[in-house]
Amino acid sequence: MLRFLPLLFAIPLVLSFCVPTTCRGADVFTIGNVSGNAGDTNLPCFILATHDQAIEGFAIGLQFDPSKLTLTSADFQNTVVSALLAGADPDFAGFTIDNTSGTFLAGVIFGYGSLTVPPSSLPSSPTDQNALLRLVFTIDPGSLPQVIPVQFADGLGDPPVLNVLSAGGASVSPDLIDGSVTINNLHRFYFGGISASPGSSVSATVRYDHADEIQGFQISLSYDNTILTLQTPSTAYDWYSGLNLDSAMPGGPGATGGVELFYPATDPNVAPGVGLATFSAIFDFLGPYDGQLLPAGNNQTLLRLDFDTLADPALLGTTTEIIFDDSYNLPSCPPNDPNCSAGPAVNYVIYDGLSIIPILENGVIEFVNQPGFKRGNTNSDSGVDLADALFIVNWLFAAGQVPTCMDSADTNDDGGVDISDTIYLLNYLFVSGPPPSAPGPNSCGVDPSSDLLECVLTSGC
Repeated sequence: MLRFLPLLFAIPLVLSFCVPTTCRGADVFTIGNVSGNAGDTNLPCFILATHDQAIEGFAIGLQFDPSKLTLTSADFQNTVVSALLAGADPDFAGFTIDNTSGTFLAGVIFGYGSLTVPPSSLPSSPTDQNALLRLVFTIDPGSLPQVIPVQFADGLGDPPVLNVLSAGGASVSPDLIDGSVTINNLHRFYFGGISASPGSSVSATVRYDHADEIQGFQISLSYDNTILTLQTPSTAYDWYSGLNLDSAMPGGPGATGGVELFYPATDPNVAPGVGLATFSAIFDFLGPYDGQLLPAGNNQTLLRLDFDTLADPALLGTTTEIIFDDSYNLPSCPPNDPNCSAGPAVNYVIYDGLSIIPILENGVIEFVNQPGFKRGNTNSDSGVDLADALFIVNWLFAAGQVPTCMDSADTNDDGGVDISDTIYLLNYLFVSGPPPSAPGPNSCGVDPSSDLLECVLTSGC
C-alpha cells in the first residue's frame, strides 16, 4: 500500500536540490507520448529515465490540462521499480494528485537500507530507458481531437519540488523531455456542403462517421429563422425515413426492429434569428431488451431537415449555418408551466452506456444563382412517382419529351442519364431502395455534385 504523506517534501532530503556539477548528459526524464479516445479511462502513461549511475530514488513534478485529463492514479505496475523490489512498494512513495490545478508531485525512495544493508538502487542505464512510474489518466468524453501536453515543472508544491534523481546521496538534475496525450475522437456529426437558391427549398442531411456501434443519440441544431423556415413532417418517421438509420432499424419509431424511442422537438422562434430543432433517439428502449445498436460506419445518414429559404436576391453569394448548438434547453416544456423543467439540448451519442460528444461540423448553406429541383421529378410535375420513371424511358427509347432538368433525371447522381436511373427510381418507389440523392425527391434544392448536367427550368419547385 502506498503511503500518502501531505508533508512528504518537508524533510530536507537530497532530492530537493541539484548540484550543477553532478548533472550529466545521459540523465534524462521522459514522459511517454500516448493516445486515446474521448471518454477513455485507464489510459497508462509512463515516466521513463536514463541515468549513467545507480539511483536510489527520484522526485517528479508535472502539470497537465485538468479540463481534458483527469489523473486517476499513480503506481509502479510494469516498471523497473516493481521488478527491483519483487513486486513490493518502495519504502517511501509520496504522491500528491491535484486535478483542480492539474498537477502531480511524487517523491520515491526505493529502500532505506540499514546499518548492514545498503539502500536499494537501480543499476545505471545510460542508453536503455527505465520505466520508473505509471500514471493513469481519464480523458474527458467531450474532448475534441487534439494534443494535450503533459509537462515537467520545477517548483510546484510547498515546499517546492524539483525534478531530480538521487544517486549516491547526491541530487542529479536530468534533462526533461515533456510528453503528451493525443485525444482521438472516433465519432463525427456533419452535413457536408449544401447549396440553395433564394426562395427555394433545401434539404440538409445530418451525417455520422463512427468506429463504434452506438445505443442512441441526441442532436440539437439551431438556425437563422429570418432566413430559413424548417418544415415539420407529418410524422416523426419522416425525419429519417429512407436514410441509413431507417435501413439499420426499419419501420419507424416503435416498429418491431425499428428505433424504439424517437423524440423530435422543435421551437422555430427561440429568439430573433434563432430556431431550434432537437432529436433524441434510444434504439433499444422497450423490453425485451435485445441490444439493438447502430453499427459502426462512415457517411451514415441520420436525419433529414427540409427548409424553405427567404426569397431575397440579396442572399446570393452569402452563406448561413445550421449549427450543432449546445446553448439551449430542449423545447419540450410549455412556456407557462413553472413545474416543467427541460433539460439541456446537447449533442452526444451513447456508447457502452457512456455519453460521448462527437466532433461537430456545422452545415453551411451557400446561396447560388441556380434553379432548384427535386431529384427524380423528371416530368416537372408536383411529385415523384411511376410517371417519372416512364418519362425517362420514353425519352431514351421512344422519342419522348426531353427532360427540362437533366439533374432531376439523374436519379442515381452518377453524372449521366440512362436506363440505370429508371431502375434506381423504381427500386426506390417499390422495393425500399435508397432515395435519390440530394436534394432528394421531396425537397427543392440545387445539385451538390459537380457534373456536366444542366437544369434549364425548375423541376417540381
